[in-house]
Amino acid sequence: MYRLFISLIFCFFFVQNILSSEREAINNNTKQNIDNLSSQLKYLVQDYQENKKEINYILNLYYQHHEKIQAFEIIYKNKYIYSSYKDDSTIIINDDSLFFDVKENLETYEKDILDNKNNSLGKLIVYFKKEIDFTPEELAYLKNKKIIKIQNDSDLAPYNFNENGIAKGYSIDYMNLIANKLAIQVDYQNVIWNEAMTMLENNQLDIMVNVLKSKEREARFIFSDIPYRLSTVAMASRISEKEYNSFSELDGKTIALVKGYYTYDRVKRDFPKINIYSTNNSLETITAVSLKKADLTYGIRDVLEYNISKNLISNLKITENIDDEDSFGFYFAYNKENSVLKSIISKAEKLISKNEVEKLKNKWFNKLQALENSSKDFLFTQSEIAYLEKKRTITMCVDPNFSPYEEITENGNYIGIISDIISQLNKNINIKFQLNITTSWEESYELVKNKRCDILPFTLQTKSREEYFNFTKPYLNFPIVIATKDSESFINSLKEIQDKKISLIKNFALIEMIKYSFPNIQILEVNNAKEGLEKVSSADAYAYIDSMPTIAYIKQKYNIQDVKISGKIADEFLARIAVRNDEKILQDILNKAINSLKDEDKERIVNKWLTIVKEKQINTKFLIQIVTLIIVIFILLIATLIYRSNIKLNALNKELKKLSQTDKLTSLYNRTKLDSLLEKEIKYSQRYNSPLTLAIVDIDLFKNINDTYGHTIGDVILKEFANILSKNIRETDYVGRWGWRRIFTTFSPYPKPKCSNNCRKLKKNHRRI
Repeated sequence: MYRLFISLIFCFFFVQNILSSEREAINNNTKQNIDNLSSQLKYLVQDYQENKKEINYILNLYYQHHEKIQAFEIIYKNKYIYSSYKDDSTIIINDDSLFFDVKENLETYEKDILDNKNNSLGKLIVYFKKEIDFTPEELAYLKNKKIIKIQNDSDLAPYNFNENGIAKGYSIDYMNLIANKLAIQVDYQNVIWNEAMTMLENNQLDIMVNVLKSKEREARFIFSDIPYRLSTVAMASRISEKEYNSFSELDGKTIALVKGYYTYDRVKRDFPKINIYSTNNSLETITAVSLKKADLTYGIRDVLEYNISKNLISNLKITENIDDEDSFGFYFAYNKENSVLKSIISKAEKLISKNEVEKLKNKWFNKLQALENSSKDFLFTQSEIAYLEKKRTITMCVDPNFSPYEEITENGNYIGIISDIISQLNKNINIKFQLNITTSWEESYELVKNKRCDILPFTLQTKSREEYFNFTKPYLNFPIVIATKDSESFINSLKEIQDKKISLIKNFALIEMIKYSFPNIQILEVNNAKEGLEKVSSADAYAYIDSMPTIAYIKQKYNIQDVKISGKIADEFLARIAVRNDEKILQDILNKAINSLKDEDKERIVNKWLTIVKEKQINTKFLIQIVTLIIVIFILLIATLIYRSNIKLNALNKELKKLSQTDKLTSLYNRTKLDSLLEKEIKYSQRYNSPLTLAIVDIDLFKNINDTYGHTIGDVILKEFANILSKNIRETDYVGRWGWRRIFTTFSPYPKPKCSNNCRKLKKNHRRI
């Protein structure tokens, strides 16, 4: 069972670290996998004979999935316990070291096998095909160089970028191919471009993998002899503005460029009349142009196309730059003193097959093509661009009183969920919308119907409306719910309440939708959602039907407490833009604009408005909780006062009890208490037939003390005398003052104890007095 468990563990590790082709680069590295193997072997080598089968199974997997591996040796406690080598398709296994002629022409990689406390158990030795003819200097470099550090850009997709902490891109995968050929481990350092160049110059990085050559850079670094990838450069600008094709058109313009990139250096050096807006990465440059912080950007065409498509930036266009006729190549750049590494990488590149390169191109540039194809859903055509440039603004008419969706405030501001959606569309595609203020939904409807306004941004599509408008695809959808009194039970469908009176907003598309399915249903038309819910609250209507956000918003805003959502209908509230039907091109443009909306943006906008209501409303439940808390605190305060009073009262009662039972002067029991105790002890003695001792003590001639020294001294003597008696009795004895004539008594239901020194002293004094 134990061996089966070990096998399962190793199979899991192997599948995780070797078989998955989509894992991050470091786990695709042969050397890294062998390092993992050495850490796994620590569980098996300590009981090798028992685990031989498992070791063979695991190493066979490595043979199968790493063609370069030719042999293994395992040393445990300075003794060879295992060796195997590949002879064509056969694996030959020994319990000793390999023959010299087997490993003579193989390259080796050794890794210590450590226990859980990092103490050495032995060594794993792996032998590879000697495919590259390295010089002794190069072999020494590879042996001593544990990790090759390479720069990872934050956003140079599809070549070199970082996603969720993982280095990705064509350049990264190409470098991983080289690393696997060399069986070296790579560490990708995510740094900005200028910082990476400084780190390479200071030997903190070993390689930069996607560098364009320039004279300035060749003075600082050494480069690979040939580029591993060729690409063209282009310009990107806003679709609504002039198309740029040459630097000669850019005097006084602002161009967004990544600081330290070849493009940045070139513009700064050769075109001093062009203003530069500096950024840290390619996505920032494109975003700057989209948001009008710069007029255009200039860079690798693949990078521009990939970022525009992936990030749904729909208001940019890409144009050729006629100043750059030749393609630009990506090179490897090395520190000036690291020619050995350049030579090693160059030799490894020659082992990369055409098939491997094609796979990389398909992976990254087919993906780019797919992104470009999908971008047709939101990038405008030339005719659409011309239409927008001519039209300049799209006029919209809205419902001035339909919270939380849209509303025109007393100050004439357009607010609500739909207002924020329109703002997001403007941000995404740079379409300018202009609000035509109206006083009612009916007025807005008629204006668009009569072609005096372009769009209604928030409508439901119905048969009757299709005669007057074109509709976009839906951009928001909400459940349509049924609100009733709190006392009503759950409603499964409208069919259950079709004989009831239902309140609905007049001229609302829901009336047409519901009438279509239930033509005989009783409808009470109201002016707005608030009135509809109030009709339910006052029992003038059985139910009110509207979208979930509307009912939630109005119920919370106006604190309507006795109404609840009791069910939903099958239809959904699909929000669309109604477009005047004489301009089909505008419908196409708005559909592309809607495609640019991201789900997270829509969710953020809806949540914002529902949250605002919760913050603004007077929350009755919260108020009740506050009042309840105050009452609880008040009760606790009263209880505390009573408790403290009881403590004080108990203390006073104890004091009173003490005063009623003790002599004021001596603090001994008084005559009343002694009588009570004596009666109790006599009964106890009679019941159990046990002895009872009673002693009456008197101080002879005490009157002389009072007469000679005064009563104050006499009182002191009485107190001291009482104190001596109290200290010399057992826990079961009692002592008290019998009367005003200073006669003391002690008694006990048990045998009398031996007399102490103080007791003897008393007796002596008693006799003397």
